Amino acid sequence: MWKLIRLFSLAALLLFLVSADIKREFDVSVEIIGKTVEEKPKMIPPERLQELTEKPKDLSYMLLEPPEHLEFEEVKPLKRESGISCGEPKDFTSYMLGVDYYLKGDYASAERELKKVIAMPSPFKPMAEYVLGTMYLKRDKKEEALELFRSSCGFSHMYQKASCELYYALNFKLYGGVPQNTDPLWGSVFSILSGKDSKPSCNLAVFKDYCGYVLDFYEGKEQQDYRDSLRMRRAVLLFKKGDTKPAESIFRDYSKPLKPYRDVALYYLGIIQMKKGAEKEALANASILETINPSLSKSLYAIISSKDILLSKLTYSITEDKRFLDRAGILAYNSGDYSLSFYYFSMSGNVKHAVYSAVKLGDYAKAYNILKDVERKDKEEYAWLLESAYWSGKTLGPILEEIRGRYPDLYREYTGWYFFRNGDWEKAAMYLEEPYYKALAYFNMKNYHGVIEVLREKDSQRDRILKAKAALFLGKPNISRSFLTERSDDERYLIGLSYFLENDYQEAFKYFDSVSFTSPIKPKAILKAGDALYNAGNTEEAKKYYYELLQKYPNSEYAKYATLSLIGMGGREVSEKDTEKLIENYLSEYPQSSMADELKYQLAQIYIKDGKESKAREILTELISTPLKYKAILKLAELENSTDKRMILLYKVYREGNEEERKQARNELIKIYSQVGDRKSIADILAEGSSADKVKAIGMYLSMGDDENAKKLAKELIQGGYRDSEFESYLLELYKLSGDEDYLKYLKNSKDNNIRSQAIYFSGMNELKKGNAKKALEDFVDISINYKGSSVYNQAIIEGAKVLIDMNAKHDASCFLNKADKDTVTREELDMINSLKGKLPKCEVR
Repeated sequence: MWKLIRLFSLAALLLFLVSADIKREFDVSVEIIGKTVEEKPKMIPPERLQELTEKPKDLSYMLLEPPEHLEFEEVKPLKRESGISCGEPKDFTSYMLGVDYYLKGDYASAERELKKVIAMPSPFKPMAEYVLGTMYLKRDKKEEALELFRSSCGFSHMYQKASCELYYALNFKLYGGVPQNTDPLWGSVFSILSGKDSKPSCNLAVFKDYCGYVLDFYEGKEQQDYRDSLRMRRAVLLFKKGDTKPAESIFRDYSKPLKPYRDVALYYLGIIQMKKGAEKEALANASILETINPSLSKSLYAIISSKDILLSKLTYSITEDKRFLDRAGILAYNSGDYSLSFYYFSMSGNVKHAVYSAVKLGDYAKAYNILKDVERKDKEEYAWLLESAYWSGKTLGPILEEIRGRYPDLYREYTGWYFFRNGDWEKAAMYLEEPYYKALAYFNMKNYHGVIEVLREKDSQRDRILKAKAALFLGKPNISRSFLTERSDDERYLIGLSYFLENDYQEAFKYFDSVSFTSPIKPKAILKAGDALYNAGNTEEAKKYYYELLQKYPNSEYAKYATLSLIGMGGREVSEKDTEKLIENYLSEYPQSSMADELKYQLAQIYIKDGKESKAREILTELISTPLKYKAILKLAELENSTDKRMILLYKVYREGNEEERKQARNELIKIYSQVGDRKSIADILAEGSSADKVKAIGMYLSMGDDENAKKLAKELIQGGYRDSEFESYLLELYKLSGDEDYLKYLKNSKDNNIRSQAIYFSGMNELKKGNAKKALEDFVDISINYKGSSVYNQAIIEGAKVLIDMNAKHDASCFLNKADKDTVTREELDMINSLKGKLPKCEVR
């Protein structure tokens, strides 16, 4: 039902009961922008996920060749100092002889002498290692030469640079890499092999020919030596510059079987094809690479997959590598297709991203189900588990116990929200640490003084607004204004409400009217501006604001209030005929308005009142295809003269309408059945209604002798735990008819002492029939202790005494009879008690 104001209800509008003294008023809890209960803020997943982009690799390091031939520094004979002819040190003599033998080509003698130098501590050792290393190279003993050059490189001597360069060159040739170094040539080689371009300097290089090649490699020049390496390097540089046409030609040439660097060529060719839109050819190249270079194959697949979701899925189907499912999920997520991203992340096993997707879809239950089965959760996963449990209505208790010691800050926060959700505002305020949310807890427990106290030193817009709302709820408009500025539309609106509460409608109008047209609360502000004008007695201006709202915001929720205000003016302001016309014009101008159906229904009611039944029927028939279907059918039933047709319409609503509509139809059907005396149909309808109606149905069935239907309904209500004295009295009746002890079991828990005592009494009598005298006596004693004054109290005393007599406990029987309630005992019961006492000894205290 539309409710604009307290004193101005829809019923009054429709009856056109207008008084000049009626004012537009409001409930603070309805009119204030914030809700009486404001929920916790939701955790927001990332708007975008970092895309797993795979940039094209620079594979130049795979193209740089080691030297085709080794280059040396010439070994020079050692000159003697003048005047020295004998007594030279042994190391000097051996080195000098070794070099002489080497230069003469007597390598065996040279090796013998040089090894002597190497074997002793000598300043000539590094030079001897160099000479011996060059000799080993000529005999193809590369590993031994490598070790000699490595050692020689570590000392300062005339051949040090040559030793170092030979050491680097041999490393490259033998093992495919160069140790890190600062040499102008080989430092560049090291950088290139490490994936960083570096220009060599050849001025002092020993390997001058090789240095020329490295320089050409760096600059992308071609030459005959190292031709394949330099061509491919040139193609890579062209590719990096974006000049892909000549690069593609070279790569295509080298992509053929048996060509050197085929894997590199296939890799770059695949990237170029992918960029050109030839995805099939690119995938084919990636497939070939699987056998010759799996690492490059994976990289190429990754680059291809990053283009779009379909290619990501396709690369996964080819490789079964779940990284590509992840990439497809990220692409879908970043495009806003969270259903698809959830599907891919679930397949890839990426829990966090799947949770993000589920939350973006608003499906917190799905997020919860994913996370609850994760064995080792980190802090973020626990935070999302708590968040999803909170919003899907799951219990937080077990999760909070898990993290109490591990993540105390998370524990406190969600313990606070746990109490918040359950309405335990006091405990929520104890745990929530952020002042605004603590104040919200106070706000929700209607402790508005607490709100103002907690936020006393806070001055953000939301803090000011919450304090102002609290003050309005306290009925202190002037204090509310003290918290507010005029900087925002929300604040100006609240200032207007504060003046409205003080009946200062001129000031209220000024602030409502100042709300900007770009504000989402502008429709409500226009409505309240109209209300302020109306209350100030300026009804003509008020009408203009209501019409403005209808014209500018026809589909806002406040447009219907403006319409109702205009309709409700009636009398002098808007005539009855104008009211009818107002709705007709509105429906004509805004047929798609969200309030159109409601207005049509109101118009039909006006037509009925004016005797225009055919027009009313036309509208009501049209409304049968809208959400107001059953309201329309009910109204058509009112207009129907034929009882049979009327019953058909009412029965349709009764079977298909909502609870309120079904209740109305049921009541009307009961009236009709009552008029024709059909008690069975009345009972059947009541049997399908509320629990209270079912109880009435049981009574009617019993009165008609229909015990089976009465039993069926009784069992249904018992299963639902329904309690009601009338219902329980019918259960006693059903027990007496059927002897079914299930009724007694249920009645023993009745809140009505009299009914409960009867159930215990009948239970005791049943035990007597079964021969369980002791158990029966327990029931009778229970009644004597707990149910004095009940209708079966004295009867239980008599039956208990009989049991005691049968058990030969005559003295106890006599004393038990003394418990009889003289105020409620009947003549028949008294005669029985006296008759039994006459056969028993007197009750004496022993």
